[in-house]
Amino acid sequence: MNRDRRIGAIEVALAAISWSFAGVFSKSLPWNALTQNGFRSLVAAVLLGFARGSAKVRVTKGNVLGALGVALCGFLFMAATKLTTAANAIVLQYAMPAFVILFCWLFYHQRPSGLSLVIAACIMLGVVLCSWDGLAGGNPLGDALAVLAGVAFALVFFCARMPGANSQDYSYLGMLFCAPVSLYAFFDPNMTLNPVHWLLACGLGLCLAGGYFFISKSMNRVSPITAALLANLEPILNPVWVFLFVGEKPGPLTVLGAIIVLASATVYAVREK
Repeated sequence: MNRDRRIGAIEVALAAISWSFAGVFSKSLPWNALTQNGFRSLVAAVLLGFARGSAKVRVTKGNVLGALGVALCGFLFMAATKLTTAANAIVLQYAMPAFVILFCWLFYHQRPSGLSLVIAACIMLGVVLCSWDGLAGGNPLGDALAVLAGVAFALVFFCARMPGANSQDYSYLGMLFCAPVSLYAFFDPNMTLNPVHWLLACGLGLCLAGGYFFISKSMNRVSPITAALLANLEPILNPVWVFLFVGEKPGPLTVLGAIIVLASATVYAVREK
């Protein structure tokens, strides 16, 4: 792997690490999932706006479609977690690499390599093992929304190569699309004025902004398939932080799944040309 792609792979990993800390903040925050999603998007929009140094966004087909992917992914995933188990939601959303491979094949005529297919299968196996204990008892509607969240998440990676698209522009625009959902706070019975809770909510926004900051920078360095596969570090690291800071102990299957995903992602990052 050349230096540019190596940097891109590191940026994807940093994005996954940033996103993965959101679980700790979310579990410690009593607000409704919609309130959390809206407020974190508002904070992320402000932070990304400062990072970009501009509030201007080019309105192109690729940017609008990418922004819709960013916004819908956050909304659908939060809705799914309210209707189905957390395990079902994260596993089904992270079927995302399969959709990225499919989209790239259909629209870019980019046939997946044998290595891509094998690594994608290994990563999906690892994610399923990580959440095996929670896969039973899901809700069909919640499961369907989680799959749709995976499709929306795939758009975030797929749109990076569309004509006129800029991943930094549409990541920021997607946050702006979601920010108005923060108004749900006025109807949220769990809404609080506790300063600690507001700090936790700001932490959620920082995680979201950091993730999209790094993932948008990586898009010009690595292929959408590479970025999608390496982003699967998020659902593995998430329970690790929850265990360390909240005390939820992962089972042996979770540990095995984490090893499979980390090993698969490492092999792909080293071997991908």
